[in-house]
Amino acid sequence: MPMTRTDQIVIFTLNEQRYGIPLGVVERVVRMVEITSVPTSPEFIHGVINVQGKILPVLDLRQRFGLPERSIELSDQLIIINCAAHSFAVMTDTACEVREYSEQMQTETSEIIPDLPYVSGVIKLPDGLILLQNPEKLLSPGETGSIDNLVDLEQP
Repeated sequence: MPMTRTDQIVIFTLNEQRYGIPLGVVERVVRMVEITSVPTSPEFIHGVINVQGKILPVLDLRQRFGLPERSIELSDQLIIINCAAHSFAVMTDTACEVREYSEQMQTETSEIIPDLPYVSGVIKLPDGLILLQNPEKLLSPGETGSIDNLVDLEQP
């Protein structure tokens, strides 16, 4: 009997919808901290935070996904992500759990939802569907340049 490959995701919520990010790119999940706004930053960048001396841009996934805005709450959480090209934080309502899933549980979305490159699949779990995010595609190449400019603010 062939072995089924499994992966793990961090499940988070925005506007009561569940999303997932591959565990391999998640450095940590932290409680909401003060976010410093940067006046000339793109709309999808809420500001920057200082994580152990490293300045990280904070992506507003509500804005990115076209969800209604809401005030930041103390119970909100930040997921710190390290991709090959860049590191950043994403704002979430909650980061609930780490779940394992197999390839058979995932449906690729390139044909179903071709205009959303940052959604790499839909995972069918017993308790509902999870939209799997591709953190490498949450930013376009031009937006990555904007993030690089913000990271230049990093403390020595």
